[in-house]
Amino acid sequence: MSSAVEQLADELSQLFTLLVRTDSALADETAMTTTQRLALGELARSGPLRLGALAERIGVTDPTATRVADALVAAGLAERQPDSEDRRAVRLAATAAGRKRVERRKRETAAALSEALTRLPAEERERLTALLRNLNEALRPAPKNL
Repeated sequence: MSSAVEQLADELSQLFTLLVRTDSALADETAMTTTQRLALGELARSGPLRLGALAERIGVTDPTATRVADALVAAGLAERQPDSEDRRAVRLAATAAGRKRVERRKRETAAALSEALTRLPAEERERLTALLRNLNEALRPAPKNL
């Protein structure tokens, strides 16, 4: 692996750690684990998912996804819905409260980042956003039909 790729991986790891720490420090009525925040964010972004698809998207095992789903449902942030394609299966969906929480966290995190980003010229901020979007797309696994 090239040192440029290793440096990028290190910088992204540090950025993720800083964002998680910032996100965790924000006032919240109910504490959530990082995995729960990832799952809720994915559900709010993509819509209802079967647990296997959710597990794959957030990089956890099926049993972990089940525990995360149970916690989100208990907190009223997600709900289980019947799967119209398979009566034996269920899908997990963010509730209105869950989507509201994701949007609030997004605004709070953006506010925390705002000061640092204002130090960059506008064209660098736009370029950074585009590059991160492209990187996310390249890293995101192709969805499976679950």
